[in-house]
Amino acid sequence: MVVMVQAESNMNKAHLKLLKENYEKACNDYVRALLTLWDVDYKYGYWIGGDVGGVYDCDGWIFFNMQDVVYCVENGVTSEEYEQWQDYCVKCAAYHLSILNLNAWHKGAPRHDFTKLDAAKKALEDEIENEKNKF
Repeated sequence: MVVMVQAESNMNKAHLKLLKENYEKACNDYVRALLTLWDVDYKYGYWIGGDVGGVYDCDGWIFFNMQDVVYCVENGVTSEEYEQWQDYCVKCAAYHLSILNLNAWHKGAPRHDFTKLDAAKKALEDEIENEKNKF
């Protein structure tokens, strides 16, 4: 604990400012690298709330956090694969199923098959509509 207090006391405003600047530069460099990989123009995106390193909005088309940006750049994840993974996550959430992280998805982990669930959902929606039309 003493070491931690000592380290914190060595942090002055100038050092913290430099750390923040370096972090933000690294975040922006990673995003530029990803958008270059995906052949997307960087000028249309922005950090939500101006929070560099938080969530990046790529012109309302796709959203990602820094952990995913770094993973995509370092593992060559395509925009198509990233979109498929996001769509899969949304569908899992809708059915209250466990969600694969990007690493597991990219490495080909087993995935849920939504065929029966989608059919059951449609049948339920059709039955609800039939009930509505009775009156």
